[in-house]
Amino acid sequence: MLKYICILAIMHLVDFYYVMDVVAFICCLFTYRKLDRNFKSLLPLLSFLLVYDFVNIFGWMNIYHSNAWCNNIEDILLFAFFTRFIQAFDDRPEKKKQVYIGAGIVIVLSILDIFFLQGGFWKRATAATVVQNLYLIWMICNYYYRLLNTDTDENIELITYPPFLALTGIFFYYLTTTFYYSCFSYMVYRNNYHFYLIAAALLNITTFALNFLLSLAFICSFRKNSLSS
Repeated sequence: MLKYICILAIMHLVDFYYVMDVVAFICCLFTYRKLDRNFKSLLPLLSFLLVYDFVNIFGWMNIYHSNAWCNNIEDILLFAFFTRFIQAFDDRPEKKKQVYIGAGIVIVLSILDIFFLQGGFWKRATAATVVQNLYLIWMICNYYYRLLNTDTDENIELITYPPFLALTGIFFYYLTTTFYYSCFSYMVYRNNYHFYLIAAALLNITTFALNFLLSLAFICSFRKNSLSS
């Protein structure tokens, strides 16, 4: 009985985080005119994710009873986008080229993993996902370090600072997915049912948190730019 209750709860979590997909998209859409340029770039991404998640809820992308192939592609697209998004908050031009070269190497390694190392195109390339996640986590940690150690006359309240809110949401999302995919192959092939329940719940909660913090970042950015105009 408990097993079916847990499954039902997780199914509702999936619906709940999709609602937050919609909320984040609406917040971005209605605040778009007063958003900073970097935040405006999130609207196409949220539009894509809204369609992508909707299609996957109904399993329309499943081939050979799995949507692993499109998840592999989505991971690379998100990695490329978030690399650019995070890098935009770094004012050091000399670091930009180094970050993009590193990201290019990660993408090449990911493609090699997808096609040659982990069972072919139709299977989940967990190693590629973990490497991508760790690179983005490193970028965000680097941002936190610079934010806390840079002398500035601007009084920054982190709880309402749009870049901090957005990057914190991204940070916790990729931290959770790193844990999930680091254990994925071992636990799934052992048919560890309890791991699946816990991990699925964590992923759904973290995705909700990501969309919530992005929505809050849009609202704070809109408010800040409205007051300054």
